[in-house]
Amino acid sequence: MKFLLHRLLPRSAYLILRRRWRVLRNGWGLLRALGYDGLRYWRGSGLVRRSRGALQAHILKSYHRVEKGLALPQPRPGFGSDAIELLCDDLGAWLERYPSDWSTHAALDTLDAYLAFNRDHGHAMQTLAGRVQRLRALAGQGPEQGAEGGLLARRREEVWAAARLPFDAFLRSRHSVRQFDARPLEADLIEQAVAMARFAPSVCNRSSGRVYWVSDAARAQALLAHQNGNRGFGDQAGALLIVTARQSTFHTVGERYQAWIDGGLFGMTLVYALHALGLGTCCLNWSVEPATDRAFKREAGIPADDAVIMLLAVGHLREQFEVARSERRPLDEVLVRL
Repeated sequence: MKFLLHRLLPRSAYLILRRRWRVLRNGWGLLRALGYDGLRYWRGSGLVRRSRGALQAHILKSYHRVEKGLALPQPRPGFGSDAIELLCDDLGAWLERYPSDWSTHAALDTLDAYLAFNRDHGHAMQTLAGRVQRLRALAGQGPEQGAEGGLLARRREEVWAAARLPFDAFLRSRHSVRQFDARPLEADLIEQAVAMARFAPSVCNRSSGRVYWVSDAARAQALLAHQNGNRGFGDQAGALLIVTARQSTFHTVGERYQAWIDGGLFGMTLVYALHALGLGTCCLNWSVEPATDRAFKREAGIPADDAVIMLLAVGHLREQFEVARSERRPLDEVLVRL
C-alpha cells in the first residue's frame, strides 16, 4: 500500500498523508499504552486491593508521617492523631495475619518515640501506651531490642565529614532535613550543585532535567501551599528548588514515562550534590491531581510541557538537629537474582 500510494500521489500530497497517518498511528498507540498502564496499576496497586504489600506500604507511610512530625523544629504535643490511629489499626491487622518484620519493628519504635515525646511535654497518653504494649506482645518484640524507627540525633560536623568518606558512608549520612539554620543560602552553592547534577545519567544524552530556583521567601511559601508535605518546616528552608524534566525531549509512545525516569535520576543527583556541599535537603513529592499540577505551573511560570518531578527544600544545617530514622527494606527484599 505504501509503495502504491507513493507511485500514484504527488510527492507533496504523499508526504502530507504520511505525516497525518503517523499522527493517527502514534495517537492510537499512546491510547492503547495508557490503557495498559492504567489496567496494570488498577490490578497491582493498593488502590482497590488490600494485599500484603499494600498493607505494609500503609504501615510504612503512617509511621513515617509520625517520624517526620517528630523531626519538625517544634512538634505540637498530640500531633498526628489520625496517623497514629491508622498505624495502630494497620499494625493490628498485619500482626493478626503475618509475622512481625522490620517494618513492624520500625513502626513500634516510632510509636515509642511518639509516646516519649508526649510524656516529656506532659501528655501521658495511657490508652495509646496500653495499645502499643499489646501490639508489641503480638509482635514478640520488646523496646529493648534496638531502635529501628523514631529519630536520630545529628551534628553538622558529622554530615560535613561524611562528604569526604567512601560512597557507602556518604549515602548513609544523608537524611531528609526538616530543621534548617536561618542563614541565607548563597547563590554559588546552588549553582555548584546544579552544575554537578548536569552529569546525571540521561537517555541518549537528551539532558531533560531543569531546576527552577525560588529564592524569594514569600513566593516560595505561595508555591509550597500547593504541596501538602512541608507543613511546619517549609518556611524555614533557605530556598525552594523545583525539579522538572522537559517532555519535549521525548518523542515516542515507548518514552511516555521517560521524563520521570530521567528527571528522577537528575533530581537524585542534585540531592547528593547538595549533600556533598554540606547543605540539608528535603524532597517534597509531587504526586498530585491534574488540577493542582496545572495551577502550580501557572503560578510558578513553568511551561506546560515540563513534567514536575519534585520540590526540594534546601538550607544550611543547624549545628545540632534531629532527623527521621527512615529504616530501609532489607537487602533480600530489594535484590532478586533471576
